[in-house]
Amino acid sequence: MKIIILGKRDMMGTTPSIRVKGISQKRYLFIWDPEIRHYSYEPTDQKEVDDIFRTQGKLYKTMFFSAWLDTPKSKPVKKTKKAKSQPVAEELAVS
Repeated sequence: MKIIILGKRDMMGTTPSIRVKGISQKRYLFIWDPEIRHYSYEPTDQKEVDDIFRTQGKLYKTMFFSAWLDTPKSKPVKKTKKAKSQPVAEELAVS
């Protein structure tokens, strides 16, 4: 799971990282992730997550955060050819 900053995705390339200060005065470094096209931070424990989410609306009035859940990459499904359907016994009896 990563925490991303909402509303800052258009700033790509201008700043490689954004430093956010939590309520506990600890600084968190959000780095630009080109794969998801957002500034993201990967917290180590729940305490960091709570600290970051408490800052929105208090320390930073215009900065909002969201959780980005990594989805496992699915394997491509192989397409198989369908076999020709066999005539039903009733159809053969009628003919």
